[in-house]
Order: sequence, then C-alpha cells, then structure tokens
Amino acid sequence: MNDILMEVRDLSYRYPDQTLALDHVNLTIRRHERLAIMGSNGSGKSTLFLNLNGVYKPTEGQILYEGQPVDYSRKGLLELRRKVGIVFQEPDNQLFCASVAGEISFGLYNLGLEESVIRARVDEVCDRLSITPFRSKPTHFLSGGQKKRVSIADSLVMQPELLILDEPFSALDPTHAQMIDQILRTLSDSGITVVISTHEADRIYPWADRVVVLNNSHILADGTPDEIFSDIPLLTAANLEQPTLLQVSQTLHRAGILPQNCHPRTAQQLEQMLK
Repeated sequence: MNDILMEVRDLSYRYPDQTLALDHVNLTIRRHERLAIMGSNGSGKSTLFLNLNGVYKPTEGQILYEGQPVDYSRKGLLELRRKVGIVFQEPDNQLFCASVAGEISFGLYNLGLEESVIRARVDEVCDRLSITPFRSKPTHFLSGGQKKRVSIADSLVMQPELLILDEPFSALDPTHAQMIDQILRTLSDSGITVVISTHEADRIYPWADRVVVLNNSHILADGTPDEIFSDIPLLTAANLEQPTLLQVSQTLHRAGILPQNCHPRTAQQLEQMLK
C-alpha cells in the first residue's frame, strides 16, 4: 500500500480579489501520521486546509488523494469529504442543526444510510467523545469546549481516513484543551491520519510526528519536531516559540545534567531520564 495518503503538487490559490494566499506549495501527508502545520496568522494554514477538503479549488497545481487527482464534481466532492473530514477553528461556523444529535447525524442522513446504522454510529461517537450527557441539548446552549467536541463528532461519525483540525485548542480553557488533546491522541492511535494547525508549540512538541512551517504563503520548513524547534532562526522568521520542555532540556544539556543524545518529548520522559 502506498504510504502517501494525500499529495499537494505545486498548489497556488488566489482569492477572488486576487490576493495570493498560497504560492506553489508542495506537501505530502502520509498514512497514520500526526502532522502539525504551523505559522503565524495570515501564513495560509486555513486556506490550505480548505483546499485539502475541496471547499476551495486550487488556482494552479493539483491535489491527489490516494494517487488520484481530486474530482471537483458534486459526486467527487461528496466522496472526498467522506474520507477527509475538517473541523473549523470556530465551531459556530460549522454547527447549524437545532440539537446535538441532529447535528452529528446530518451527514449520515445525506449519505442515505439506514436508520439503524445512523443510530449506531451516532451512539458510538457520542460515547467516544463523552457527548452523550448533552446529546439532546440545543447546540447554541453548549460551552465552547462542548461545541468543539460536537464539531469533531460531525466529522468523526463519517468515519474519515484523514481528519483536519484548524486551531483545535483556540479559546479553550485548560480542562477542555487537555480533553481535545487526549481525543486527538486516541484518534491517531486508532489509525486515523490527523493534521492540525496550532500556534501552541508546547502541545505540538510531544504530539507530532512531523511539523510543516508555513510563512508568507510558502512552506518554509518540513521536519521532525526536534529539527524544527531546535532551529532558532527558523522559529524567529516564522514568529513561533520554542517549546518550554525543549528549552529546559537544552539548559540541562549545557549543564551536563542530561546527555546530548537525550531528547525527552514529555515531562514524564524527562523525569525518568533524570532518575
């Protein structure tokens, strides 16, 4: 089986007013990886995501899914969006049904699935994301963290192969941010390819297999978390911060307390290395 799930080839995108949002971007997304897209506001992250899901069509270049160019017919886009789910930064831009259960089941009814299948899928995803206690509530009565979980459920119930999340931690309190973090880990462990954008280096450093940095509509760098976050000139150019744990580790390296070849990605790993 081909390791590449989705490929972006020389993609450029201009908005109707001719503003250039993406400029000759090349990117591969591998099966089962955890990919983080980072960059300052206006770098092109959200625009890239909307191209990956077929909401936008490239001005130039092409996108391939499982080796085949994206089909922009109605049927082709429905098939793409069944396989490639997207969760927007603002849940209110995604949620439009009166109740949580109605919201989550909406896409399944559009697929024409049997009632029993729809009910089973909705029950499963509600349990999986701890939504069951408020599944009968109106969506506009939910907290920000609850809305975020429902917006993830919207995509997850379609059983996608690739899930894209735009700034999933934004505007969340620490408790809900930690909950979303755990959900993303669980989804990755279940075999779903997960791509997220975020400014939060401390969350990306232990989570991601790979980090891509966008800057001024271009890909500035593509590498492992250690490679990206150890490159201070790169971080400065992209207006990104170094993870706190990496800063601590580098201080311990310089002090001779931690061997140079030790790169803990979590506080627990650091604690074990210091014992």
